[in-house]
Amino acid sequence: MSYHQTIIVDLHYIIRDILMKKEYVTIVGFFLFLAGFMAIVLSLVGLQLTFLSWIQSFGKGISIIIKLVMLFSGLIIMYISKMPEEE
Repeated sequence: MSYHQTIIVDLHYIIRDILMKKEYVTIVGFFLFLAGFMAIVLSLVGLQLTFLSWIQSFGKGISIIIKLVMLFSGLIIMYISKMPEEE
């Protein structure tokens, strides 16, 4: 096995170990849900989160769709991370 193949295999195991820790995946899902929810609520009163301001460049319709995708993908990630593993 070459040096580059060894690095790729090692990275694969590192990423797999991180993803197997469900706490981290749940936290990522929660923050994705929270950011989407906050972005939608704040856009209703005319405000926006600074780190998500680039979304407004796509227009109102697309930006709402992106925020909804963030919200629902966060919920789905949290739901899947809480499911028991199949053996």
